[in-house]
Amino acid sequence: MASRRTKLRYNGPLTSDNETDTANFSDAALPPPPTRTNAELNLSVLRRHNPSIISILSIAPYAVVYTFNPSSSAWEKSGVEGTLFVCQLTPLPAGAERYNVLVLNRRGLENFESELVRSEDVEITEDYVILQVKDEEGNPEIVGLWIFSEPPPSSTANMRALTAQIIQDCTAAAEASRRAVEEQLRLQAVENEEVVADQTELEESVPMGRQLSLHELFGQQREQDAGWSVHMHHKPSPPLPQSRQTQFTVTPDTEFFRSGNRILRERPPHGQASMAQAHSGPSEQNAHAQALLGLFQR
Repeated sequence: MASRRTKLRYNGPLTSDNETDTANFSDAALPPPPTRTNAELNLSVLRRHNPSIISILSIAPYAVVYTFNPSSSAWEKSGVEGTLFVCQLTPLPAGAERYNVLVLNRRGLENFESELVRSEDVEITEDYVILQVKDEEGNPEIVGLWIFSEPPPSSTANMRALTAQIIQDCTAAAEASRRAVEEQLRLQAVENEEVVADQTELEESVPMGRQLSLHELFGQQREQDAGWSVHMHHKPSPPLPQSRQTQFTVTPDTEFFRSGNRILRERPPHGQASMAQAHSGPSEQNAHAQALLGLFQR
């Protein structure tokens, strides 16, 4: 069975239905990007060059950077010109404030940037704001900032004087803050030295330059107590005085007791005495009785 093919005929332009073909973007519209001020935009741009910048204090629309040539005693263009910014930097770890001057170069990739440290490094003249900086090798260099300003009533009429004054004020603030922090650190160092000196004096007061431990402090006392205990408890007792034999004067009474004791010592035990008395005769018993009677009479 042969297959049948159908052909589509083109009868003119196709009409479209706007309700079905046109996409409805009202629900799928993306939210507009957040709006940022010019100051926020400038700060984000500057932080790309120096992340330590935290705020912008002054902006001069146009400035040219000159360098002073000592050999010719003339000012020469450095090739850097553009917008000048006076910024505040993150403080030092000790808390000292920091500021700088930055010129974004419109004629190249190299910008000019210098931190404001000492008031004696800044000088204001009629044409330039003169800064004493250091080059990449650490050698001193004189730089002149020429700031564009128009005659009144232009908005830039006082731009040069205003920017110069802000640079001077920021330099003075940075210098004063750094000196205050240095003084505080110096006082802390003096206090620490006094504490160390007191501790050293205390250590030197101990014999042999060492500290006595608790064992040493209380061990000596314990040894003394132990010696005292041994001495007192184990001290040999003094010999008792020998008993004296009492010298009695021989009298009939003392002779009676002595004779009685001798008779009692010489008297046989009870059992033997009974047996002796049983075997002795009346004459012997009478003799004993006479002897005892004589003792009592005496």
